Amino acid sequence: MIPMLVFWPAGALLVLRSPWNNNVILGGVAWALIIVGAVLGFRWLMDENLQPIMTFYVPGFLLTIVTQVQWTAYRHKMTSGDRASENASVEEVSEQIRAPRPSARRRSKNPRTHRSKS
Repeated sequence: MIPMLVFWPAGALLVLRSPWNNNVILGGVAWALIIVGAVLGFRWLMDENLQPIMTFYVPGFLLTIVTQVQWTAYRHKMTSGDRASENASVEEVSEQIRAPRPSARRRSKNPRTHRSKS
């Protein structure tokens, strides 16, 4: 987990693509890391300073590719397992559902008009 924080785009992309991340602040920080990293990389390229790019960005891009491939495979496993369990659970639920019982308070729609007057 620590290399994802050190090497530039890996951690931020994992935070943005994670289905468990509902935190707006963490998403904002991830976007800020991507923007700041892109600006720094552009500056280093303009200054022809390749040492930081080779030190942080190249391993970061490789780590990003590896983690995204693994994440896609894991997500595919999760969704295929969920579909099988959903189909089984739908069948179980449909067997358990009964026809609704009529309400005990339901009254006849025909009014009583045949009362005898005494």
